[in-house]
Amino acid sequence: MTVSYHGGDGILLDFCYEDARVADCLITYNKQVGLHLPGCHDIVVSANQFEENNDALKVSDGYNLCMTGNNLDDHLRHGVIIENTYGSVVSGNMIEECQGTAIILDRDCYGNTLSANVIAHNGAGIDLRDAHGIAVSANTFTLMTNPALSISAKSGRIAVTGNSFCNSYIGDGAVRRNTDDLAAAGIELGSTNHIAISGNVFSSLQTKALALTDERPKSVLFSNNVLVDVESDHDALQ
Repeated sequence: MTVSYHGGDGILLDFCYEDARVADCLITYNKQVGLHLPGCHDIVVSANQFEENNDALKVSDGYNLCMTGNNLDDHLRHGVIIENTYGSVVSGNMIEECQGTAIILDRDCYGNTLSANVIAHNGAGIDLRDAHGIAVSANTFTLMTNPALSISAKSGRIAVTGNSFCNSYIGDGAVRRNTDDLAAAGIELGSTNHIAISGNVFSSLQTKALALTDERPKSVLFSNNVLVDVESDHDALQ
């Protein structure tokens, strides 16, 4: 199905309590959320294309979202917004050119996995505003203007492993993008705690690989990461 040019949401599944399923759709140019899923449970969102909605997808007050293999491009605000939702996976998606943030977790999210996504050239990458017990793994964050991964004081118990934070470097001292398009960002930690950051590569960023706010986080493990052509605040961790 194609859903385009609506003044509100493209598709609204309003408390479709169980087994909501959206696959192989084209959802474009809608003024609010492309796919809005309040109060839905056991959700499958797969192999869809979202372009230039205000937000691509929003899930709230539900659980068990399985979002895989979707293409999100050119959104006027955010890509994926997940609120008060647990037991979900966002994996294998391409999220590009959102003016806001690619993925937001807020309002008591817990037990979710964000893995193997390409998050490219957005305003910001993943923002864990209020989330616990989250795995962030094997994502590629490239050409991010603001933090590729932000973990706020309201979030904790986060595992960050095997991600690449990079610009458009292609080897032999060359970059693919012009010199006015080299913004690339790393991780920003608020006054959070119980964070493991391991096995990641941070390369040629214009921010620090790990940036700390004024209130230092506690119980943070930063180990076995590779830093190339980038500064970092990790030595200041407690």
